[in-house]
Amino acid sequence: MSLRMALLTLLAGAPRSGYDIGQEFDGVLKFVWHAKPTQVYPELKRLAADRLIREQDEGSRGRRPYEITDEGMRVLRTWLLASDTDHSQRNETVLRSFALWVVPPQEAVAYLREEREYHRARLRGMRALKNGLNLRLAPDRAALLGVEAGIRRLEAMVSWADWAIETVSTWPTGMAGTGRPASGGTDRRGGNPGIRPR
Repeated sequence: MSLRMALLTLLAGAPRSGYDIGQEFDGVLKFVWHAKPTQVYPELKRLAADRLIREQDEGSRGRRPYEITDEGMRVLRTWLLASDTDHSQRNETVLRSFALWVVPPQEAVAYLREEREYHRARLRGMRALKNGLNLRLAPDRAALLGVEAGIRRLEAMVSWADWAIETVSTWPTGMAGTGRPASGGTDRRGGNPGIRPR
């Protein structure tokens, strides 16, 4: 998903200022798409130049909300129904777990506990967002689908962290980083690098 589509999705629900959009990226969209203000504002300008959104008159606190245009809605619908979903993803927590064998088990456990607390805090926030949705509104009814996906993903991460802490706690103490194959490719026993037969 591009930042462009994320912005059009937000603005299809209701007009928003750049500040409002930033708050959304720190809230309901945080687990789906990360964007900094330095990315959001230039993209809003590009969307306006392409006539997919337009600025409204100045509102409260001197902010100028953006609203989606008919062409912007057409582009959003085309993206939603006529393009393939990008399933690529990055998860640094899981990526780091692949490298935890290079540190002592107690340090690996400490890292996993921190990650568990982080995901627990996020989970509390997502549940609060869910409780704040107004399901009489169509955008909030659709938002419920995404928020619930976030809740279930975070629940899974907390459960995984519990399991990982228990598993790493059984690793033998001693020198970290042992058992690495001497050369790249397969090791001398014919297995994959870093994977030791039982």
